[in-house]
Amino acid sequence: MRAAVLEGGRFRVREYADPLPGPGQALVETAACGICGSDLSAVAHTEDFLRASRDSGTTSFLFDPDRPLVMGHEFSGRVLAYGAGASGPEPGTGVVGLPWAVDTGGVVRTVGYSNAFPGGFGERIVVQAQALLPVPDSLDLASAALTEPLAVGFGNIARSAAGEGTPAVVIGCGPVGLGAIAALLERGAGPVVASDPSALRRAAAARLGAHAVVDPADGEHPVDPVARCVELAGAGARAMVVVNCVGVPGVLGALLHSVPRGTEILQIGGVMTEDVIRPVVGIYKDVTIRMCLTYPPQEFGATLTRLADGRIDPAVLVTGEAGFGGLDAAFASLRRPEEHIKVLIRPGLAGEGVTPV
Repeated sequence: MRAAVLEGGRFRVREYADPLPGPGQALVETAACGICGSDLSAVAHTEDFLRASRDSGTTSFLFDPDRPLVMGHEFSGRVLAYGAGASGPEPGTGVVGLPWAVDTGGVVRTVGYSNAFPGGFGERIVVQAQALLPVPDSLDLASAALTEPLAVGFGNIARSAAGEGTPAVVIGCGPVGLGAIAALLERGAGPVVASDPSALRRAAAARLGAHAVVDPADGEHPVDPVARCVELAGAGARAMVVVNCVGVPGVLGALLHSVPRGTEILQIGGVMTEDVIRPVVGIYKDVTIRMCLTYPPQEFGATLTRLADGRIDPAVLVTGEAGFGGLDAAFASLRRPEEHIKVLIRPGLAGEGVTPV
């Protein structure tokens, strides 16, 4: 199969061995695959990324950086075949799925972060058959690739105390942050304040219905999103929920100082380096910090339904698309948040650039 193979920090399009489905697994032809913020971190900070996996005992993200790697875990595609003992949607059915596969040693691996299980930057992937869900006819198959990143936002809000009338702040309006905004609004939280230095991403947050959007980096008039939320909520408001979706050192520490008493902070953004906080500040204020990775598995299917029935417009998030040859350009553009929110990789597209959509 054709694939964009990561070698020496760059992507090279070449022929790559076809993956074969083992027992309980499915072979899927890639239709589209999103580029995740964790992909950017894994390429730019490979050693830190792998060290975090080793230090936490998380084997599912471990790979050998000296061997070729086909990344991509936010996939949609069509079922081609099944391995022994596996069943699921009929071959030819459009599907999305949780990006995991079990190796021959019984270890769960994340597709796209494993040298043995190539991801959606290749023409075919292998995943556990039970992880697949059929894509409803009402949803474009490429757009269905948004299910995984949006489910991270929805799923972690589902783990929080956010509910009707909860003041909330979302810091970082990439796809996960936008999913968190949509999830907060679905639960009746408010006011919901979105914060991002990118005008493009602030506009997307406003389109989703955020009650206020602020630029925390405006040189002349920077706005503290927490202070803005307190102002809008008024006296007697419920305890606040703050969702930090940026992987920038220092943000969590600053939040401990700025949030009101009783705040719950969801830390979703993966800081790849050491960070410093002053715990006693949070202790005195009864702040809860929840480090977020996993989420209730039912939220994956629920998020697919949200996309299919139109509660979330994919056009709010998808700002570009590229073929395998455009991966280097796509990664570079996503490191400039004023240019793109989500770039989908489409195997059939030619060229080495990113096409705006």
